Amino acid sequence: MPTSKKRSSAKKRTGVSRSVGTSPTAISALTLAFGAWYKTHVDGLDDHPTPEAMLSSFSRLNTITASLPGKRTLAHPVPDTLDALLDHFDDADEVELDDPIWEGASVVDVLDHLLDFLIETERWRGTTAELEESSEIIHELTGDEGGAASGFFTLLVESLETVEAAPVDAQIASLDRWSVIAAIPEFLAWVGDKKTLTATGALRTADISVVEAMLGLPPQRQVPGGSMWDSQPISAWWYALAESKIIVLDGTSLRAGSGFGSWGDGDAAAALDLRVAFVRHYLTWWLTKELDADTELGSEVTIRVIGQLCVALSPELLPGASVDALNLVFDDALPDHDDPDDEGLFGDDDEELSAEVHRLSNEYASERTVAVLGELAVSGALRETPVATGGIRYVVEPDRAHAFSRALQLAVGGFVDDESDAALIE
Repeated sequence: MPTSKKRSSAKKRTGVSRSVGTSPTAISALTLAFGAWYKTHVDGLDDHPTPEAMLSSFSRLNTITASLPGKRTLAHPVPDTLDALLDHFDDADEVELDDPIWEGASVVDVLDHLLDFLIETERWRGTTAELEESSEIIHELTGDEGGAASGFFTLLVESLETVEAAPVDAQIASLDRWSVIAAIPEFLAWVGDKKTLTATGALRTADISVVEAMLGLPPQRQVPGGSMWDSQPISAWWYALAESKIIVLDGTSLRAGSGFGSWGDGDAAAALDLRVAFVRHYLTWWLTKELDADTELGSEVTIRVIGQLCVALSPELLPGASVDALNLVFDDALPDHDDPDDEGLFGDDDEELSAEVHRLSNEYASERTVAVLGELAVSGALRETPVATGGIRYVVEPDRAHAFSRALQLAVGGFVDDESDAALIE
């Protein structure tokens, strides 16, 4: 059958089909060139379709593509064409899907090798953006969405499912020992009916030191023009309070919100859920801070931090691996990122430059990852522990590890689908 795993919903693509090699003569030439290339490519490989099977499926796919609305051709498989082709199979009947021709070489086999052929023989006629999108579509079908880095990251995130849960009361007690959460009842008592904020919705300068004391933070020197937003720990805490509805901001007024209602009313499960929601938003602030940073490496830093947190939550995962060792794994998993010459602007002498940019990119991503983990350790979310082989790694207090794992799952899910909260928190 030519179908594969369920695809993501179709989205607006950057490329549409152009009149590139749509004549029968052009298609015949493409078929001959692809067949010759594949025969050489597959020589000595036992796990690939035979050249005959590949050409049969390729020819059938060419015919189907040409019959689709618009001038579409496999000579130029831009994202729009791939979506139209795969949509055709989504709507196909069983006779077409079960045609024996696809047993020799599936649609995914053909498209995967076709893209390799067009790249290797420099026959790709679209833009770099179109090539990247077409590659993403095919990698989604083959289950290779991001290669080694994606696979390693997925392994780490999936480990969150295996974190054991302590009794609910023990989880709550552990979370409430964390200063970031322990300060909440005291803070709301201090707020009372209402507190006045600045025009930016922040604590007034005179009140910053009060909150610093509640959180156990060292007092920061106040300077003219400074504000609460200058303190990352307070900003993260404030964001989590607001997002979990523990506080409500109304212009320049602050009051307690509905999110504190079940904090200690006797329903232990509901009380734990409120704390998990708070932790989720607290972690999200630190992760999105890197995503929002004015650098192309923001997403890489976020991925590294999430991976390090997964290891901190599962001591048995990669035992003996230090923070630096894990960063090196991510270095190796992203061997080609941030290539400064993917458009070929520097000619044939760019290898040294690419290698240096790659080294500096990894160095920056590692430094930012260590910095974020350090901030979380200062807050009490993580605890530093030595590694026998040298270096350090971070751990989370065992009784609160399951709550943190749920919170991190919610945070990661929020980057993909803002409506995933309910499913993940179950």
